[in-house]
Amino acid sequence: MPKNTKTLAQLRTLIRQRADMEDSNFVTDDEIVGFINQSIAELHDELVTLYEDFYVTKGADITLPAGNPTTLPDDFYKCLGVDLNTSGIKYRLKPFQFGERNAYNSPVYQTTGVPNLFYSIRGNELTFIPDSTVSGTANIWYVPQPQQFALGSGDDAVELNAKARQIAIGYEEYIILDGAMKCLIKEESDVSTLAALKEQQRQRIVKSAARRDAGEPYRVQDVRSGTLQTNYVNWMG
Repeated sequence: MPKNTKTLAQLRTLIRQRADMEDSNFVTDDEIVGFINQSIAELHDELVTLYEDFYVTKGADITLPAGNPTTLPDDFYKCLGVDLNTSGIKYRLKPFQFGERNAYNSPVYQTTGVPNLFYSIRGNELTFIPDSTVSGTANIWYVPQPQQFALGSGDDAVELNAKARQIAIGYEEYIILDGAMKCLIKEESDVSTLAALKEQQRQRIVKSAARRDAGEPYRVQDVRSGTLQTNYVNWMG
């Protein structure tokens, strides 16, 4: 993806121009940086919910069973999947529902079952069941939280791609329009025109950012291969 080289200082200036506040200190520079960070977070959500894998991060190795439960990464936002590497084979794990938390407490499974691993996201922890019988190395694949510009002038020369590489050239218009709206809202001025332009920009981004792999059609996802799914306690067919 092309790198968006707009700097924080340039974004701040463009927002002031769009809000017609170039010579006004009614809205401070730090306030505008805060608006920019909020806009980046909004755009981050728009791209994440397109499910086009714009943001994919692999967590550190988790040694099982000792690392159960484990604390989620500090920048964790949404889980994309969890893998288990055991005996040299890697499997894709499936989540368990809260109501299934005692599935392996049955005496039958404790004495005769060969349990596979489930995972669950609980608060700030990644939890596995069963908690002691499966050994190996697990990894979580996840969407990180959006990065933010620092307040003050320290990040003035930092480019947008350093904080959000997924915001392509041209997508910064969403940030500019949203920031200008927030400036005018503080001034209690009319923002209807900017709101309409922002919505047009949002729709454009949603349409253009989808289908990143335009050369191949989508297909039904294989949810069985690589899971040993037929051995799961809640396997229904």
